[in-house]
Amino acid sequence: MKHLCTFALILLTFSLAANSVTAAKPLNYPEVMFILDCSGSMWGKVGRETKMDAAKKVLHQVLPSLPDEVRVGLTAYGLNRKGDCSDIEILIPPGSRHRKALLAKADAISPKGMTPIADSISKVTGLLKGKENETTIILISDGKETCNKRPCEAVGKLKESGIKFILDVVGFDVNPEEKAQLECLAEAGGGKYFSADSTGDLLSALETVKKAVVQKVETVKAKTVSKKAATLFGKLHITMPPESTKCLATIKIIRAADDKVVQSIKHPPADSVHPLLKGKYKIVAGYANSNFQPDSEALLDELEIKGGETTELSFGALAISIADELKKIPADSIYITNEKNPAFHFRNRANGNNFYFFKTKPVPPGLYSLALTYGTFTWHMDKEPIVLAKDIKVTAGKVSAIAINTGIRIKKPSQAKIKAWELIPVKGKQPLLKIEGWSNDYPVYVPYAVFPGIYDISVYIEGMNGAVPIGQGIEINKGEFV
Repeated sequence: MKHLCTFALILLTFSLAANSVTAAKPLNYPEVMFILDCSGSMWGKVGRETKMDAAKKVLHQVLPSLPDEVRVGLTAYGLNRKGDCSDIEILIPPGSRHRKALLAKADAISPKGMTPIADSISKVTGLLKGKENETTIILISDGKETCNKRPCEAVGKLKESGIKFILDVVGFDVNPEEKAQLECLAEAGGGKYFSADSTGDLLSALETVKKAVVQKVETVKAKTVSKKAATLFGKLHITMPPESTKCLATIKIIRAADDKVVQSIKHPPADSVHPLLKGKYKIVAGYANSNFQPDSEALLDELEIKGGETTELSFGALAISIADELKKIPADSIYITNEKNPAFHFRNRANGNNFYFFKTKPVPPGLYSLALTYGTFTWHMDKEPIVLAKDIKVTAGKVSAIAINTGIRIKKPSQAKIKAWELIPVKGKQPLLKIEGWSNDYPVYVPYAVFPGIYDISVYIEGMNGAVPIGQGIEINKGEFV
């Protein structure tokens, strides 16, 4: 095995990791560390100059052209003794601004020793422990490792240790066997491999590295500027099941400080993002009503938008189905209420057209009940709405089903005329329903949806005084139509 004198460059690149410009943390611009490793092979020539001279020449060209924000360092191995794998020396610690001193140190090096690539990388990365920023290591070698039998495995373990670095490798005038190992090192370190067979190739490779460093400097600057702007603005991301959007006419975003509507979103889609100044807001939904009546509004949420952050607001939905026998119920209004948060509730009115009654409705996650009222001819109109479903769980992004499939209808008798009838819960004191006819017996004989239970039924017959019981203890089970 030939003795190698390898010139290695380790480029330490730290990406922006500051959480906030206002926190007064220093900006983490990229850093560059050069590592020179010496052996007799570095006295070999590429063109008219030795590889050692070529490396120093390229170093003199690349280092001064790095952006001023970039700090530098220098490490060398194999520079003091022959045959000593521990001959690794940090000449300029990482993070230095002394570029002239670095070049002077590099110029004074004379190749002598072994090529402990893996141990050199280990010693350098040891200086990086605890760093939040990613380190890009670029190794330039004219041969393979001479001290560690498993250098790729060693680099892989460093990569897995939590130290943030990437290893790029330049093979400088290497044979196929040496190239294979150097490519392996680059892969183990999560980086790229470059080939260089001349001084010009070496310069080209380092210029490519420099461009990456420059780009990272610009990224830090750009993120610094955008972060200053971002601290004033955040985003609100609203999502809901697509099938629930039809009955949602508007979403209003209201500034809590002065109740000003800052955004009014008509016919909102299932997925939308809204930029907002940081602050507290109320989100109000407007559920559509038929025949051009005003929307039924409900408070969806109260939340805070933080600068530079996206706040998620995700709704589920209630899908309401009604049995065929009950589609002609004379419902006047339906009520949707969050059982755990009664502040969220709304009422859909028929207004002579129940088009929106049984459409799927977007609602915040929670437990819900559905109730309704019938027309002005019903006794209970000034009382509580009739609950038809309760404890319906709604999950964000999911559709929960409510089935209106339990009901009753009074059959028209052939002899007597029923003026009114009432449905009384067995355990209740007041009628749940008292239906009075007013136009050709309407709505005495139409169907009515009710909650499952046990009921007594009485009718009022024309020409007779008082109520006539026609059924006692009638059990109406869920899903039954009596």
